Amino acid sequence: MRVPLAAYLLLIVSARLVPAQAQTATCLDVADEPHHQLLFQNQDARVFLLELPRLASTKSHCNSHPYLYIVAGQGRSSNTVEGQATISRDWDGPEARFIYSPKTLVIRNESINPFRELIVETMHGAQYNSWDGNYDSDLFPLDPERADPGDFKPTWTVSFSRGALTASKTQLAPCAELSVSSPNHVLLAVTDLDLRKQGPDGSDLAVQLSAQEVKILPGGSEFKLTNSGQRPAKFILVEF
Repeated sequence: MRVPLAAYLLLIVSARLVPAQAQTATCLDVADEPHHQLLFQNQDARVFLLELPRLASTKSHCNSHPYLYIVAGQGRSSNTVEGQATISRDWDGPEARFIYSPKTLVIRNESINPFRELIVETMHGAQYNSWDGNYDSDLFPLDPERADPGDFKPTWTVSFSRGALTASKTQLAPCAELSVSSPNHVLLAVTDLDLRKQGPDGSDLAVQLSAQEVKILPGGSEFKLTNSGQRPAKFILVEF
């Protein structure tokens, strides 16, 4: 029996579409991956915290948009992208990377210590710029403490932007202040923090975090962060 040309072409197109549809259907969204905790979401971004115990692995999962990830501390992990070889990395922490084209992957903690990763997924897209430098190197500029130990600055900030996201790494001396702009922010503690968050309405809130803990700082108006502790406070803010 001869198959009509239109039906034959339809069969070919359908056969080519099935693998792509099957891959989409089987890709577990990062929000549904058990080791990822959704901290915040709106029309601009989704914020996750990945926590992996020693030698634990995530399920195979994917992000639906470009995302920034920041490894909170020292450790070793591996990424296995679907269809590719496993890549292992040693982290000096905190270090940041930006993924422009997310792929389905598995993340494994290769060390005996807990592994934490802050992930901020932007809903506005991002275009790769070759002037941004190496695709797989720490995005934070070298901080003054490491760049010039002979001229150490007790308070400093270094920052970078990718798409709609801006990340800054700051060290505040005791009693020093940092002015923060009005958009939403997520705060990642690099050291133990004892901060005061002061708003233009006279509000004064304590922000106390242990190293590697994360807190969402809702936007709406500018505010100041003051180091109330006796030691320098180091932290990362991601504006979205």
